[in-house]
Amino acid sequence: MRWGTNDILELTKKLTRKNQSGNISATDLFYIWNSEQMMFFQDIIGRWQARANGKSGVNTGLIINEISLSELAFFIIEHDLTITSGLADKPTDFEYMIALRVSDIYKCQLIRPDQIPAVSQSVIDPPSVTNNKYYAIEYEDQYSFLPNTITDAQLDYIATPTDIKWGFTFDPDGRQIYNPGSSVQPKWSNVTIVEITKRTLNTLGVSWKDKDFIDAGRSAQLTGN
Repeated sequence: MRWGTNDILELTKKLTRKNQSGNISATDLFYIWNSEQMMFFQDIIGRWQARANGKSGVNTGLIINEISLSELAFFIIEHDLTITSGLADKPTDFEYMIALRVSDIYKCQLIRPDQIPAVSQSVIDPPSVTNNKYYAIEYEDQYSFLPNTITDAQLDYIATPTDIKWGFTFDPDGRQIYNPGSSVQPKWSNVTIVEITKRTLNTLGVSWKDKDFIDAGRSAQLTGN
């Protein structure tokens, strides 16, 4: 069973040896865990990964790093783009493109803006619906397609992780009681949830001036343990 936000809070309390009436609140969890979640996410998606094919060769990117893709499998989404006059808006939670297709079967090749003249005037593979040659230029929040007459395209992308939230109600004594119905759960695997939770100790340690927490959090960041 995948862990939820209450499991995260309870693990954090155990790691910091705080009981139910301890100092870690739902607000602490929201800000600290979600900030570490985004840092972990960027560690995977935002940097070139060290080569895994021996001592020689160049570093490998996310798209050919199977371990990173496995970690991010919960965030990979297939999305139908709405194209108007050759332009399509990216999804609001877009982070990284995995694949781009036209009519769900034809590959759409990404090109740079400075390549538009050369591609458009190519005598070998110009943009063409007849020959199924499609190109796209990526901008901040849009894709521009060539030829601009196409009406549908499919985007496989990695979505931004949703902030978790520990929802609660109050018992008769005014204490917060976990409410799964109003909570937002993480999508990561349990192993990753534990690692991110351990990383939060670094920030908690800074806040509480506890060097043991800081050291434990940094160990998780450097070694994953």
